[in-house]
Amino acid sequence: MRAYLDAFGLTFGAFDFGLDRDGVWHWYECNPNGQWAWFPDHITAPIKHAIADRLQHGALA
Repeated sequence: MRAYLDAFGLTFGAFDFGLDRDGVWHWYECNPNGQWAWFPDHITAPIKHAIADRLQHGALA
């Protein structure tokens, strides 16, 4: 995931995965915007703050 984000110059990406009946993971896509904001604020507040901090302060060393 880190290599994917780096290759496309993204700071954030919401990756979609699925697990089939045999227990095999499948990667479907990366959404550069993500669709998580419809969750209640007690769930999304830490996400919002982490993304804002990362965008404001840049990549971690």
